[in-house]
Amino acid sequence: MRMWRKSDPEAVPAVLPLIIAEVISEEHIVLTVNGQRIPAAPTTRDELGRAIGELVTRLHSPTRVEVHELDGSVWADIITPVAVPGDAPIPPAAPGPVLVEFTSEGFVPGEDVAIALVLRHTSAGGNGTARALVDRAEKATVTGEVILLGRISGTLSIQRAD
Repeated sequence: MRMWRKSDPEAVPAVLPLIIAEVISEEHIVLTVNGQRIPAAPTTRDELGRAIGELVTRLHSPTRVEVHELDGSVWADIITPVAVPGDAPIPPAAPGPVLVEFTSEGFVPGEDVAIALVLRHTSAGGNGTARALVDRAEKATVTGEVILLGRISGTLSIQRAD
């Protein structure tokens, strides 16, 4: 059971639902919810906890529960429903994509144009070759530069991404 805390004031309604369990014999108990008798047969003491738990879960609210014993004594408590995965609050939606447009001219109509994010730069060696090491686990982000490369025309467009 979840306990109510002062820091969670919205969890408790102004008027609590009321379940009364009235003991009518040593083993039989009649349940009422907000004055309405539960139409099922009397509950036994062994079934009482489960029956109250199901009722509180159906009410979706902290609920005052009173047990009226044969000797006239009354036991009372406030029971809060256990959170069910389906009842969990829906997290706020993730922010939508923030689109940035890059355009360039000089491509052959209909050709495939590669889009590349520049992760970093390297320098060519004395013989004109360049080497790049890329960690496959690295997540590319749109920072720095974007390259548009025409696969047929060879058109190359390098644009700042910020």
